[in-house]
Amino acid sequence: MQRFLTIAALSFLLVFVAGCDKEKDDIVMPLKSDAFPQVIRFDDEGDGDLEDEDKFSFKLVLNDRVDPDVEELGGKIVPLENDVTVSFEVSDFEGFSKISDYILNGTAFYEVDDCTTSEDNGIDLKLVFDRNTGIGSVTFPKDVEEIEVEFEVDENLFDDNLLNTDDRFIEFEITDVSGDNKVVTYNPAITFTYEPLDDEAISGEWKLDPLNDAQFAKFKELFGLISKDVRELNAVDVDEILMSVEYDEVKVEIVLKETEVITECGDTETVNKVIEIEAGLEELDLQTLEGEIEFADDIEQDDETLKEFVYKGEFKITGSTMELILTGEYDDDETDEITLVFSK
Repeated sequence: MQRFLTIAALSFLLVFVAGCDKEKDDIVMPLKSDAFPQVIRFDDEGDGDLEDEDKFSFKLVLNDRVDPDVEELGGKIVPLENDVTVSFEVSDFEGFSKISDYILNGTAFYEVDDCTTSEDNGIDLKLVFDRNTGIGSVTFPKDVEEIEVEFEVDENLFDDNLLNTDDRFIEFEITDVSGDNKVVTYNPAITFTYEPLDDEAISGEWKLDPLNDAQFAKFKELFGLISKDVRELNAVDVDEILMSVEYDEVKVEIVLKETEVITECGDTETVNKVIEIEAGLEELDLQTLEGEIEFADDIEQDDETLKEFVYKGEFKITGSTMELILTGEYDDDETDEITLVFSK
């Protein structure tokens, strides 16, 4: 009986050990953060500028990774340890017959600091681009967070002084990354599209006459809703009021007569002080002389919380004049419908 119990106990122990080994076989150990591939992608999915611009660009950037120093809890960009070559190509375009009709030349660089680029330091990122096929490549260097590829374009191709209702764009995709001794890949789901914006429609810069007392009062009522500086403005202190409708945002600039001296990159100059209001476009009818517009953003409060403001309404363009009808909403306050008249 004792011998039977011993054998039974030994058998149970072997089964238990075998079970433990099986459990260990099923365990998947998490990969360390540096075992995941570095991913290069376009910084933005799109951009645009006025149809008579002579250049455009896209940026290539690395995905955020776990901060190895555990200082940035949300992650940060960890530069590559070796140079890689990023291949890309034009994947689609509309509004012109051949890529070479629009793109004339290209260059690539990265920012060393606010005043210096790699080009200034004689660093060549070896941009290659075939204007006929739309196929290109560029070096993404080690120890760099992002690079910019800039194209010189024919500024006269789209600048026809007509309202264009057909699509005009050029789209790029990344096709390959090669040359590193560690795993570096790319995100094929993100493409970059550049759109030349028609300045016969709403896109571009508009001016409001600050000497028109009625218009100035309406402007203060509308944008004073979100800005104390605007509420306290006097017309005699204002040089000009500008509103720019851009690819993905609206900018309002109140240029004051008061000046200040600034120094940038070693150069000192006297400039007008400016009150700025910026907001992201939520809705905008393009390729038309009249339609709907909505733009919004957040304002940080004294307690560091955010509150949203929204402006929405309609526009109508006649010649070089735009009638803009808006209401504003912010912090439980709302303006009546206000009409402003801008000109080119």
